[in-house]
Amino acid sequence: MEKSENLQTNDGSRQYYIPMEVTAETIKDFGINPSDAVWTKIGNKRKKVIMVLVTKEQYYEYMRPIWREDKREQRQEPMASLDKMYEETEYETADNSDLEADIMKQFMIDELHKALNELEEIDRTIMEMYSHDHSEAEIGKAVGMSQKGVNKRKHKLLLKLKTRLTDYR
Repeated sequence: MEKSENLQTNDGSRQYYIPMEVTAETIKDFGINPSDAVWTKIGNKRKKVIMVLVTKEQYYEYMRPIWREDKREQRQEPMASLDKMYEETEYETADNSDLEADIMKQFMIDELHKALNELEEIDRTIMEMYSHDHSEAEIGKAVGMSQKGVNKRKHKLLLKLKTRLTDYR
């Protein structure tokens, strides 16, 4: 992704910069100081750029599509579901069973159920709907929250549950 900057000056005002790709020819033709050109990653490739001072409006106009794309990619990333959190807890056949591992798996499942039962009603609803593949927008409508609010709360809940279960892995 493209790197941009938002810097605060000594007087408290902000300066906004966005990258502009340059080549050796561009540097020469426009009299750009070669030391002003830096390497940064744009997309999947490293590019030589100069940071151009822009207005706040230009900065946000430039960054909004990038932020939207980042958010779209985040939403497409598969999140760990509750089912997947203890998918590996299925009991093995007796031929290759490890009694200690089976007991630890059962403790982990019990601890997960306790943790879920201790959640607030809204959090249990979010996790229940999420485990049944409902979208964040659908969950938000059901619990009276915005999609972004559901996303943040869901991430906090998953982290809380994962942290609680670390002793059982």
